[in-house]
Amino acid sequence: MKQKKGLLVALLTPMLAFGGAAAVHASGYAVFTHGASAMGQGNAVTAHASDPSTVFYNPALMNKLEGTQVEAGTTAVLSSRQYEPAGAGNGASNDTAFFPSHFYATHKLNNQVSVGLGIFNPFGLGTEWNQNWDGRYIATKSVMKTFNINPAVSIQVTPKLALAAGLDVILLDASLEKKVPSAALGLPAGFDVNQKFKGDGKGVGFNVGVAYDVCDHFSLGASYRSEVKIDVSGNATLSNATLTAG
Repeated sequence: MKQKKGLLVALLTPMLAFGGAAAVHASGYAVFTHGASAMGQGNAVTAHASDPSTVFYNPALMNKLEGTQVEAGTTAVLSSRQYEPAGAGNGASNDTAFFPSHFYATHKLNNQVSVGLGIFNPFGLGTEWNQNWDGRYIATKSVMKTFNINPAVSIQVTPKLALAAGLDVILLDASLEKKVPSAALGLPAGFDVNQKFKGDGKGVGFNVGVAYDVCDHFSLGASYRSEVKIDVSGNATLSNATLTAG
């Protein structure tokens, strides 16, 4: 049994920094493992550039990178969840592993213009529970993956001021699984039916950045990423009825 479904996902990731590490807004699904050097500095790299990951953190700083530079990496994220059930029951999730990755390339065309490209996973989520856990009618497995393709250009307006703009093309894949009680489908009671939704979508946004060198040892920087709305569509499939214990 299949049916079409639609989801509307709003991805909001504005980032403003004044030479600091904190983000003004953050998403619960956001991934901030976009560069080893930046992670080692608490992501406080909006006002200075050390490698091509500046395409993500503040593209206005690309002008500080000489020649052509390339960076790639990945991060292992291991997670598990547990809750305290009211009575007897399964309250632990299965261990899950995720590997958010990134690739950046920058090229300095001349003293005024630099270009760059970033491909990274800005958002992600994944959980997997025992098929008979107490919340199986809510979810048994949920996975969301995003891929951001981000070309950008930076212009050195004055010796101290640089401005940048980029395009965010976000591709999203989602897979949601849960159990449905057979009675809810008009079938004889006592059975669970597996429901799986799998879909994808894409959206387009933009990002901008600014960098200003106050003096040789002090710089200011700020970057912003727009909201991206993604309409996700796919198929919901019902299959494999199983006997409910209890």
